Amino acid sequence: MLKPVIPLPRDDSLPGSLAEFVRVYSDETRCAALLRRWKYGDSGFRCPRCDARRAWFLPSRRLDECTSCHLQVSLTAGTVMHGTRKPLRLWFLAMYLFVSSKQGISALELQRELELGCYETAWTWLHKLRNAIAMRTTAPLRDAVEIDETWEGGLRRGATGRPKVGHGKALVMGAVEVGRQRRRIGRIRLESVKDGSAATFKGFLLEHVERGAALFTDDWRSYRRPAKELGHPHHATNVSKSDEPAHVTLPAVHRVFSLLHRVLLGTYQGGVRRKYLPCYLAEFEFRFNRRTSKSRGLLFQRMLANAVRRMPPYHWEIIGRENANTPLGAAA
Repeated sequence: MLKPVIPLPRDDSLPGSLAEFVRVYSDETRCAALLRRWKYGDSGFRCPRCDARRAWFLPSRRLDECTSCHLQVSLTAGTVMHGTRKPLRLWFLAMYLFVSSKQGISALELQRELELGCYETAWTWLHKLRNAIAMRTTAPLRDAVEIDETWEGGLRRGATGRPKVGHGKALVMGAVEVGRQRRRIGRIRLESVKDGSAATFKGFLLEHVERGAALFTDDWRSYRRPAKELGHPHHATNVSKSDEPAHVTLPAVHRVFSLLHRVLLGTYQGGVRRKYLPCYLAEFEFRFNRRTSKSRGLLFQRMLANAVRRMPPYHWEIIGRENANTPLGAAA
């Protein structure tokens, strides 16, 4: 049955709880109207063939049919939901659970909550959402920034010196905006880096920290030259010679690392593989930077805005296969 395309009212209230969200977005037509608003903008549907502005919605196939030339356009094409056969209300609920959960949500928990048929579906959905989050635009950190590095994958007992990337270990660089008085924790940036060289650190600074911001770090030599070359006031503390431990001299970034370790070990049971780590870091960063938000509905709309920007990777791309025909055993 054809249904007219009716946009949601502009004063539509944002659901503040899970129960309210389920009530508001339990109807496929209403979900389609919200998705259409974010995909096409305030101008609404525009036919790619005849430039007409009106369409009929085919709910059984999730297609917009132009009222002039009858071209059928998939509503989910080019979005995170590209090619899906699942109801939009399940995708919307997955997005809401993804952004509203304080510690993140595992694929097994998402499978139970949505009553999905298999674990792989929930796992793929979450990775598509993480990829959408990772593609968002970000503004550089400013004023004063604490920077340090941590290792994911654990340290071997009895080992000395800094471990090397690989063999189950990944080096994560973290930066925390602390303000000029260093009395608050603002935005954060996290990145999985290939090594601890000065060149790597310089690239991290160029991408995530505003020129002229004051840097607070330990006395690792890789920090010195890039900070000087880029004109950052640099305050380095030699922790080994200091009377105070690292978590006291650099409290903000170590608190962030502590929370990150807790999420990776608690929510995901330490099962995060190194090749997927950047997406998990992007998810943690997105959630942490919006920790003071009082509206879960607004976070959902931020997630939906990222979800409609580009088509996500296919499942075979996520697991590291060269193409769709590559055997599963050949995945990286």
